[in-house]
Amino acid sequence: MLQENIANSPLAPEQLNKVNLAVQDLNTNQLLWVSGFIAGLSGQNKIESNNNRQTKLTILYASQTGNCRSLAQQYYQKCQSLSINCQLHSLADYKPRNITKEEYVAIIVSTHGEGDAPDDAEIFHEYLFSNKTPQLKSLKYSVLALGDSSYEKFCQTGIDIDLQLKKLGAQSVIDRIDCDLDFEESFSVWQEETSGYFSKNIDKPESNVAPLALLKSNPSEQFNRKHTYTSEILSIQKITTQESVKNVYHIELNIDGSNINYRPGDSLGIVAQNSNDTINALINSRGFDANKIIQYKNKEQSFVSVLRSLEITLISKSFLKFYAGLLGPKGFNELVNNHQQFQNFVSTRQLSDVLSEYPTPISEQQLVDHLFTITPRLYSIASSQLKNPDEIHLTVALVESSTKQPNNGLVSGLLCHSLKEGDKVEIYVENNRNFKLPENKDTPIIMIAAGTGIAPFRGFLQERQETNATGNNWLIFGNPSFDNDFLYQLELQKHFKANLLTHIDLAFSRDQKQKVYVQHKVKQKAAEIWQWLEQGAHLYICGNKDHMAKAVEAELLLLIQEQGKLNTEEVKIYLTELKRNKRYQKDVY
Repeated sequence: MLQENIANSPLAPEQLNKVNLAVQDLNTNQLLWVSGFIAGLSGQNKIESNNNRQTKLTILYASQTGNCRSLAQQYYQKCQSLSINCQLHSLADYKPRNITKEEYVAIIVSTHGEGDAPDDAEIFHEYLFSNKTPQLKSLKYSVLALGDSSYEKFCQTGIDIDLQLKKLGAQSVIDRIDCDLDFEESFSVWQEETSGYFSKNIDKPESNVAPLALLKSNPSEQFNRKHTYTSEILSIQKITTQESVKNVYHIELNIDGSNINYRPGDSLGIVAQNSNDTINALINSRGFDANKIIQYKNKEQSFVSVLRSLEITLISKSFLKFYAGLLGPKGFNELVNNHQQFQNFVSTRQLSDVLSEYPTPISEQQLVDHLFTITPRLYSIASSQLKNPDEIHLTVALVESSTKQPNNGLVSGLLCHSLKEGDKVEIYVENNRNFKLPENKDTPIIMIAAGTGIAPFRGFLQERQETNATGNNWLIFGNPSFDNDFLYQLELQKHFKANLLTHIDLAFSRDQKQKVYVQHKVKQKAAEIWQWLEQGAHLYICGNKDHMAKAVEAELLLLIQEQGKLNTEEVKIYLTELKRNKRYQKDVY
């Protein structure tokens, strides 16, 4: 109850009850926003002279998967504990021009794919690099950049923001810290150094009111990558045929009694450990001693026990650089330095394959010292909780390597190959605020998907059906073959017959001599898509970020230019407005 969270409250009991009722259904991020909002109201009620204005720290974050949001919330709470006057905002909710009014800013930002800014940061990023941005000589800031060193443009968004702020005259309080997949230790260093600086230079808050973030939060958010929910597998069903070039499965998980809440467009995080087969393959690849005692996280542990939680089904560029050094002249330095060659190399191999194919002396300790801990795998949720209140559905493609010793992906292998119905898996929901249905149920939507990208749109259609939404629904879907790969065919046909799915266009690339993909369907339907957009439709893309999503967006830009008779600058403005109004959203991987 609220009475238990706020000591010595000046509120009357009935006022406390009203506040409690107002916040009881809010999640952590919403509570943090309300905290800042109320703090702002309290400031407005004070008559302040210019000489008595309080300094404050503004914490900004932008994340594609939720990691930056989680770290920003931790950082906010750390600053609160140090009595630093601070506020927390997602860059999606932050007016970019407000940066000109700030004195102290901490930015936590990830990079999406090959150097792209996450959706939350796109508009801020554009503003920062526009001609409209004035000098920021009074701003003191720090940037924590998250990324994946396996990508060519590692932490590029954080680097871009840092360098541009410097160019505009802002002063960095400490050097930017770039974090790889194992970001916890780097974050702790950055947090201690920056909070120490801000604590010395920023005023203490005038009020001792406890932040609303410390009140009872949404029970659904008690589960995260560090504290998962153990879910039972209810169903595993293969939904491609034996003749298909892909092995795709429909998975149903039980969340009955968990208090987990999700919305269509959210993702499910799955936390897993390496299987015995995967570990044994690695140990046998170089004749390692499974019982060798090594140092890991300041503890002495056996080599085999440590391997359980280390990333050995995926190969990082940082490990390959280290291993290339051990190999010497016979190594693969060119492969490490050429990103496309690196991608091609690791896409068909696991760590055991590399150690077998390129043998050189390496100790158990050396190996462990250069591996990351396993990161959760995120899957787009393929269901609506309104239709399936106690279940979460997934659409999972089995990842298979093509080496001499076939291997499966860590989680896809677990769900589609190793586990069976009745077994358990560790899960948590990752909210995706950038891939949501329109609030207005009359709004038409266009959904463009390839392969397992159909998953969130299955949830969208279920949600639209359960809420009696009247807006038209158009699906453009592609896969290799109609006979072998038409995922959820019967469901989609039923939706079409019931007029829930008002339009459907299919692109099965291998069913004719000339390959047809979803971007070709976008081109064919350009006039109609433009008409829908002009009528207020929301457009969604889900699928592979490197090929499908880029090809579809290229056709979309051409469509806007030709159908709208706009020049290049006007097309850019049109697309920006679609994004700003949440009418163009992508869930790509």
